[in-house]
Amino acid sequence: MENTMVPRFGVTIDITPREPSFALIGGAGSSLGIWVGAPEWAVAIGAFLVTFRVSVRVWKRRSI
Repeated sequence: MENTMVPRFGVTIDITPREPSFALIGGAGSSLGIWVGAPEWAVAIGAFLVTFRVSVRVWKRRSI
């Protein structure tokens, strides 16, 4: 049991900022959303996803 090969799973989450124009669009969209009365949590999530690129990778490798 000591030298068995077991698959190991992992998750990598990468968050990288986009170009400044996307940040400006995210800020303007969130300001408009708050102005018309949308929930703040929904506006914040939308602005975050417009401003930052989020990628989630699931990987599997064998350990020896």
